[in-house]
Amino acid sequence: MTALGGAVGLSVLAYLLLTGLSGDQGQVALLVVVWTIALIGLNLIQGLGGYPNLAHAAFFGGGAYLSAVLLDTGLPMTVAALLAVAGVMAAGLVVALVFSRTRGQYFAIGTMFFTAVATLVFTNAADLTGGPNGRPVALGYSLEATVVLLAASVGVGLALFHWASVSRFGDRLRAIRADEDLAQHVGVPTSRVKLLAMVCSAGAAAWAGVLFGQYNGVVAPSQFTFGQSFLMFVALGLGGAGRLLGPAVGAAVVIGLTQLLTLGPGVSQIVLGVLFILVTLLAPEGVLGGVSALARRVRAARTGRADRSVRGEGAVA
Repeated sequence: MTALGGAVGLSVLAYLLLTGLSGDQGQVALLVVVWTIALIGLNLIQGLGGYPNLAHAAFFGGGAYLSAVLLDTGLPMTVAALLAVAGVMAAGLVVALVFSRTRGQYFAIGTMFFTAVATLVFTNAADLTGGPNGRPVALGYSLEATVVLLAASVGVGLALFHWASVSRFGDRLRAIRADEDLAQHVGVPTSRVKLLAMVCSAGAAAWAGVLFGQYNGVVAPSQFTFGQSFLMFVALGLGGAGRLLGPAVGAAVVIGLTQLLTLGPGVSQIVLGVLFILVTLLAPEGVLGGVSALARRVRAARTGRADRSVRGEGAVA
């Protein structure tokens, strides 16, 4: 019930931000909401499964570009969106199959290579993508409908992640993260679980890309580079990988720093890097993990003081 309440609350907050802000602030709100949706998917493979996926921006861009291309063929928007998500999920399956035998940094390098290839396609397939300058996206949904879908997707995505996290699927992903060899030894179908997690992760990123294109009205290769994948990786780590609200917190921190800080070229990225290092050292489980640890310490300190007080009163009596 608490998780469901949090999901509904964030959906309402997302709607209020998207409808109440405009200009640069409205763009920041859009990016935070869209990244939250995309990072919910990344939280499956990276947060629960422990696999550092650096192909997420490619899946994100794939959803945006595919839906735009399919929409121009005359397909209804909903059909174009579903086909775009299905196409990106198929690409996610291929990536998972190709790199299924790799782990850790080798898996990260493999998915980074995929993002590099996708960026080249986005940049050079000018007839479809518009080339380096990008392409406009025809509006298949009204702006009001897109805002509602963005806000609803945050809540639905969080609810689905919570359901997956407490299910056997989530337990198996956590077992893989802890010790994949041991998990396989005790009967966990590790290959199938990783494939499913990667496909679902790609689907969430693609859906976020579809909505981003509809709201933004234009998509360009610079929005879906390896740098964006790395920032998504950092955002989830900062927020709290594997935690329900980690995507929202991480997106707010990273987008807030990269979009709102005006300290000079590259300075916001330096600040973000320093912050990531500090959080990694002081709170390895991210901002939410650090807050939880601090809350536990406060409760333990209060309990200890209460116990000492009770023992003192008993001694006086």
